[in-house]
Amino acid sequence: MKSRVTFVLVAALLGTSVLLGADENMWKRVERFDPGTRVKIALDGGEPAERYFVQLNDMIVVLLNLSAPDLPKRQLLNMAIDNPAWIAGTSKTTYRDNNLRVGPDGVFVKDKKVAELNQVVEWIPRAKVTAIDK
Repeated sequence: MKSRVTFVLVAALLGTSVLLGADENMWKRVERFDPGTRVKIALDGGEPAERYFVQLNDMIVVLLNLSAPDLPKRQLLNMAIDNPAWIAGTSKTTYRDNNLRVGPDGVFVKDKKVAELNQVVEWIPRAKVTAIDK
């Protein structure tokens, strides 16, 4: 019985290290993505969704979700390409580009709110990401 328990524990540990290795390899691949790259991301084994890469660190990936209606998609994408750190920081400060304003209060075109911030800029914890690819 003891040898079977040992085998199960070793297999579990090896499986964990294989998963961590796959996660690490995936994360390293994503590190090389340019801001604005269209990606498919799956969370916790769910269906992949299309997003646009903004920024990555050890703990989170920041993405743009441009699926909401009335968004100035091209302008938002250009903002992410030009200044990914600013887009990533919009939960704390407002980023303006001509008539577009993105910040904690939401996404505005002129003075009209077109979306909540979390509908457009997504900060996804690394632990929730099961797959991310171009």
